[in-house]
Amino acid sequence: MNRHIVPPRGTLRLNHPSGHELRLLRETLDLSSDAQQLVVLLPADEGTARSIDRLRRGHTGRLRAVP
Repeated sequence: MNRHIVPPRGTLRLNHPSGHELRLLRETLDLSSDAQQLVVLLPADEGTARSIDRLRRGHTGRLRAVP
């Protein structure tokens, strides 16, 4: 687990299989007592926020954590 390299900060650009280009900002929370980090991806702009909304409309599932 200690071999994992966290990507550099700044805007992360992803090309989603649906054809949407997503631009995401990474916010990190250091959990120093556990030597862990929580990484949250947020839309970097209004276009990305709209694309994420369109992608979510087809899914009725719940919020989930990805280990």
